[in-house]
Amino acid sequence: GIPLKAGRDFLPSDNAANAPYRFIVNEEFASQYLPGQDPLGKSISARMDTDNPFGEIVGVVGNVREGALDKEPKPTVYYIHAHLGYASMYVSVRVRRSPADLSGAAREIVKRIDPAQPVAELRTMDDVLGATLARERFSSVLLAGFSGASLLLAAIGIFGVLNYLVSERSRELGVRLAVGAQPARIVGLVVWGGMRFVLAGIVVGAAGVWISAGALKSMLFGIGPYDGMTLVLVGGAILVASFVAAWFPAVRAMRLDPMQVLRSE
Repeated sequence: GIPLKAGRDFLPSDNAANAPYRFIVNEEFASQYLPGQDPLGKSISARMDTDNPFGEIVGVVGNVREGALDKEPKPTVYYIHAHLGYASMYVSVRVRRSPADLSGAAREIVKRIDPAQPVAELRTMDDVLGATLARERFSSVLLAGFSGASLLLAAIGIFGVLNYLVSERSRELGVRLAVGAQPARIVGLVVWGGMRFVLAGIVVGAAGVWISAGALKSMLFGIGPYDGMTLVLVGGAILVASFVAAWFPAVRAMRLDPMQVLRSE
């Protein structure tokens, strides 16, 4: 699935010990070592073996993240197997069914080509990616847990403070209700009393994120440190949690009995 950007792929005729050396390079190689030039037809030598003769670049392919998704693509030179063989290799098989159903067939094909070749390990690409991202996923789950706990504590704090303020202002709220204030007005008064501080906190927090987000760049993949959608979603979650926390004290204030409140005072 690596896209061919220019030139050609290897041909069967290239895969002979006496064939001239020919190479395929990736875009990162071309941009780093041959900037502003057409790589096709250029002769290069890569120090990979005992003898490293010069060979022609016949193709340019897209970049691939080797080993881990969080590592930037490196300049890469692809060899034909006859010119740089290894004692072991990986074979990738694209299937339309469950990979587990075809494990026996894959082993049989290798055995048919060379019965002496052992198949040491069969893994799905999901398993490979899972192992590569295991640490990042654990960190994400851990951070999500701490973030969720922080949001819950903040909501509990808002609920407690507003509940206390409703108790302290019960006489004022009772008078407002007694002189004709609508219950919706009382709800808005209490909710806004808590939400204005939350809004101020979101503004200050967003500014802090914008200033310090550059330090997180190396820990991110597939998303920039200044992703507006992420900031909007996080800010929205904080607003919703804060609104819910403020709503219950506001409903309590709306249901105050003016006569009972004034009599107790």
